[in-house]
Amino acid sequence: MTFSFLASRTWLLPVVTFYLNIHPVIAQTQFRTRPDLVPAPWNVTFTNTSAGSLSDSSFIFMAPRVQSPTGLMILDNNGQLVWLNNDSSVQGAFDFRPQNWKGQTYLTYWSGTASTAGFGKGFVYMLDSTYQITHNFTATNMSDFHEFHINADGTAVTSVYSLLTTVDTTGKNFGQANSFVWDGCLQELNIDTGEPASFDFCSLEKGISLFDSFTDPNAPPVDENSGWDYVHVNSAEKDATGNYLMSARHTHTVYYIDGSTGEILWRLGGMNSNFTGDGNEFGWQHDARWIGEKSMSSDDLQSANSGGKRRLTIYDNASSGFDNTGTESRGILVELDFSAMSATIITTYHSPGGETTLLSASQGNVQWFADHSELNSDNVLMSYGSVPVFAEYTNSGDAIRVVHYGTSDSAQGYRIFRDTWTGTPTTAPDAVIQDGVLYVSWNGATEVTQWTVQQGDSQDNLGNDTTVQKSGFETAINIDTTKGATQVMAIDKNGKTLAKSNVLGADGSNMGGAVNGTATLGSDGSGSGSGSNNGGGDDDNGAIASLASSASIFCGVVAVLSLLVGTTIF
Repeated sequence: MTFSFLASRTWLLPVVTFYLNIHPVIAQTQFRTRPDLVPAPWNVTFTNTSAGSLSDSSFIFMAPRVQSPTGLMILDNNGQLVWLNNDSSVQGAFDFRPQNWKGQTYLTYWSGTASTAGFGKGFVYMLDSTYQITHNFTATNMSDFHEFHINADGTAVTSVYSLLTTVDTTGKNFGQANSFVWDGCLQELNIDTGEPASFDFCSLEKGISLFDSFTDPNAPPVDENSGWDYVHVNSAEKDATGNYLMSARHTHTVYYIDGSTGEILWRLGGMNSNFTGDGNEFGWQHDARWIGEKSMSSDDLQSANSGGKRRLTIYDNASSGFDNTGTESRGILVELDFSAMSATIITTYHSPGGETTLLSASQGNVQWFADHSELNSDNVLMSYGSVPVFAEYTNSGDAIRVVHYGTSDSAQGYRIFRDTWTGTPTTAPDAVIQDGVLYVSWNGATEVTQWTVQQGDSQDNLGNDTTVQKSGFETAINIDTTKGATQVMAIDKNGKTLAKSNVLGADGSNMGGAVNGTATLGSDGSGSGSGSNNGGGDDDNGAIASLASSASIFCGVVAVLSLLVGTTIF
């Protein structure tokens, strides 16, 4: 089965075709209800090769970067847009995904200024199910975009890049006695307060040598702009023991760090691994994650660390853009045996079938579905980072779905995730009448299954209900063009009315009367809620923009981010 849709300068409604080959389709050229929601130009192709792919109950989360930054995006299982925030305040976003905190699911992302050297300074954000910002904060020296991970204990960890100015780099290319060096650091944060918690770690201070790096300064490191990023921290997470797993791209190493002292307990990969075996064979990697440990206690993990076994996944880029350690980027599942001190690759996730070998010089991630019980699957999702492809695999390594979302010279994505999500916007549905057809959408609403249209001679005399199934982001409905007033209601799977659009005149004029998604409505759609949105539309972007402005953090994000496309050191 193939799901195909093409985009030129606006988003196109997808058409499902039942062919094994790619089948281009001509479709509607823009959203009539939301012409402002225009992703940058790209092509998207979903290819289903197996029924083992996940169902429509989950969504794809991405913040793709193309020739013009795109913003925050949620897609459904068929590639249809579910939510897009393309406000200027989020067009520098990285690492957009759902995360759980205190029993609730939030959307999290980073936004700020990003350097052409491949790291950034900014804030992290958490959005609730209404797409409103509930938290925004940063580390002491400002958070870097590579990592904002909410730990199981309710704390969070973020990556930080700290500039050192008197480091002796003698012995490295362009080395000198007093060099500027960017140190890769981690900082644990208290989400409730936004303040630093007890743990922080900086690589050089804690014993990661300059000579463990597979890079050299590109020029004499005499200032901030020429400073050497010798370690390049790009992922971290805390386990139930309180210790941290950290990936450092420029040393080709994954580190296990004592969460109390900052002592490096062991190294995997690189020049000084504590393990033997092929599990050390990766380079320029991203996204090291423990897997299969969600139900394990601190005692369980301490026992495993003392002679048992643990498993982790790593996205092995095998390329930096100027040096390759392999011929393809791949995901690897590695088993660590702490008795034998061996590291063994159990499963490899290769370039998906039918593809030429994919080699991504930067970015990328591996997501292990079995650690997300709500997905009810043991599949694996892998994003190829600077190559605009992501694929779903069985946990044994067979590719069952491949998604292309652009060309490598124009599009890329730092990380891409699949997860469940319930979006309940506080806005009203958007509706317009054009050429005798009613078009309706509701940006971010995941619970709508049907639209009910009411028509009458006037705004006060609506009836003659017609109900149709929701179809994609925007649904087209034929209506009686002789009626003087038309309104559409959003209906969920239980028949509950969630919100109402504005009433539209026969000529398409806006007569007001919308009821937002915060309303409490009767089963017949009667009643009113906390307020109406007479203008319709989407005020979530404005809320985000307002808070971002008050935080005063977006210092030329769009201009800076446009330089990042093609950068090879994320």
